[in-house]
Amino acid sequence: MARSKKAKSSLNPLNLARHNALYKGVLGGNRAWLVIGAVVWAPRVLKRMLGKNEEVVATEKLGPGASILITALPQRTKADRERFTRTK
Repeated sequence: MARSKKAKSSLNPLNLARHNALYKGVLGGNRAWLVIGAVVWAPRVLKRMLGKNEEVVATEKLGPGASILITALPQRTKADRERFTRTK
């Protein structure tokens, strides 16, 4: 019988370190586990704070003298979206 996803993730050494850092370091007061916790939790927290990964929209090969202009479209307001849905 195959293991569940939860069982597989609980055996991951990084997840075990996160768990021990939380319980032994933060709740237990062990300074060594606090340091380990800072190391193992930092990438996860930073990734969540900094947002999603970049998205590749297009790739182009440019010849000599060629250029590309990249612009961002303004985000529509709620009023614009409602007006657009009413006209259809």
